[in-house]
Amino acid sequence: MKPTLVRGLLLCVAGLSTLYAADELTASRHFGRPTIASSTQGEARPHSWIREYISPDARAAAISRSPAGFWPSDMWTAYGINPNAGAGAHATIAIVDAYDAPNALADLNAFSAQFGLPGFSSSSSSTTPVCPTQPTFTKVNENGRVTPLPRRNSGWEVEINLDTQWAHAMAPCANIVLVEANSASLSDLLTAVLYAKTVASVVSMSWGGSEFFSQSFYDGVFVQHGVTFLASSGDTGGIVSWPASSVNVIGVGGTQLAANTLGGLASPIVETAWSGSGGGCSQVEPALSFQKTFLPLSPTCTRRGIPDVSISGGDQSAVAVLVSDQGGWYEVYGTSLSVQLWAGLVAIANGPRVAPLSTTLSDLYADATGAALYGANFRDVISGKTSRFTAGAGWDFVTGLGSPLVNSLIPGYLSKQQ
Repeated sequence: MKPTLVRGLLLCVAGLSTLYAADELTASRHFGRPTIASSTQGEARPHSWIREYISPDARAAAISRSPAGFWPSDMWTAYGINPNAGAGAHATIAIVDAYDAPNALADLNAFSAQFGLPGFSSSSSSTTPVCPTQPTFTKVNENGRVTPLPRRNSGWEVEINLDTQWAHAMAPCANIVLVEANSASLSDLLTAVLYAKTVASVVSMSWGGSEFFSQSFYDGVFVQHGVTFLASSGDTGGIVSWPASSVNVIGVGGTQLAANTLGGLASPIVETAWSGSGGGCSQVEPALSFQKTFLPLSPTCTRRGIPDVSISGGDQSAVAVLVSDQGGWYEVYGTSLSVQLWAGLVAIANGPRVAPLSTTLSDLYADATGAALYGANFRDVISGKTSRFTAGAGWDFVTGLGSPLVNSLIPGYLSKQQ
């Protein structure tokens, strides 16, 4: 197979056949029904899973609120987010996915109307007083053009709707640019990333696969001053996923929030590690100097550790997602959700800043240095495990530093000079 030239990067697609291991392709046996029925070697899969089609469903009928699944207000409460303070205003999140979701904008506006969020068009519910200006939504192909768009894919359509709806839920006033790659091949997805980083201060990637020996050659894709790159750590517990393991990307793992009898967030808040959260010690990427003191001594890890942080993504705290092309509301979970929640948080931090954050990855570790800072900025997730690792005090291979305490963590970024 001939190499493909992608904006100055030589991507040998034939050499990527080992990128996506069998455990990634057959994980539905262990965690649930994937949003893609199958995947082809050499193609990425999104890290999202359908827990249930909400209606008609016996479980949905048995609980007293509709749609079923966690709502935006549950996440705001769990992590200390104030959505009524112009959250994300003046920031732009670029979401990179494969294929097209034809109804992405219409579903996003319907999701917004359902949960009282600002809409993205003049036909939506309102411009809402919490945003200084109405947020914008733009959908383009991997080269940044409005046409032609890729073909529709039902699995990636669920992924796209999850991504756009829940990034918006966390940062309701942020602009969203949805960049749709022509396919799930690495060459197409990285082409989309190269465009995405020119139009946003946050680039979110909810896909990936197992590490491969030449991956560090592509880490330069995830470099742009004033841009934070985030990727989901994967959903096959205890396995390292790339690009989450890139030294230039924040790897985001998943946790489990306890639900109440109505299907929403339980009180008091109980957060544990999710068994599907990807993580471990990279076999390829070099150690990060600012991470070394956080890595556990046993097992010894002399390279980059994953994930960096975590947030809700488990099946017990699956969220409501609208996919009108496929019948309505679904409950969806996975580290694809987790990475969008964190992308929204970075957008909240970037919004009021004169210049967006450039060193967010190292900043996270700086803001966890010392017991006082760590306790103020992160919820240490100390219980739960994957098939290979167990969550514990401090940084671990399941949840990284833990989940964010936004009321403390985000204000600290507003004054950082970068």
